[in-house]
Amino acid sequence: MKKAKMKGRNLLCKVDVKDIAFLNAIFEWYHEVATVRTKDRKEGLIELWIAPNFYEDALKAIDYLKSGGFVKKFEIVKEVGDDWHKE
Repeated sequence: MKKAKMKGRNLLCKVDVKDIAFLNAIFEWYHEVATVRTKDRKEGLIELWIAPNFYEDALKAIDYLKSGGFVKKFEIVKEVGDDWHKE
């Protein structure tokens, strides 16, 4: 019997444009949690590709970045699915 693949979750987020590189570096350091993809640099839209089993950790990281004053803005716009593996 074939085992079902565990899927990740993707969040579309709005951030300050100047923070995109910083956020990318943070999540790159913790690559097992999420990957950042810039969707619209001018609008500050990024997509977080969150690994299976790390959704709660990614949300904690977002909260920490906001509450610690590391980023001024980090708004989750919506969950956009998990079809990035097909791209």
